[in-house]
Amino acid sequence: MTPEKANEMNEERALENGNKPAFPSEDNTSYYHGLTKREYIATQLLSAAVAKDSIGTVHHYIPDVIRVTDLLLIDLNKKK
Repeated sequence: MTPEKANEMNEERALENGNKPAFPSEDNTSYYHGLTKREYIATQLLSAAVAKDSIGTVHHYIPDVIRVTDLLLIDLNKKK
């Protein structure tokens, strides 16, 4: 396996991890209520960006927030 393919597979796993529940419950069902890790991280980043710049609109920040969220999930997966 090439290093590039290994990195690609790690990134895919990291993004899959981001789709798991941020606050899982202890019940035995496969249905989760609430936000995924990715959604939770994105809302926190978006809140910080909007609070920092009261002139900007939410839509202005969304592409960067999504990109940074995914990069964070990928980097966090590398630390394991």
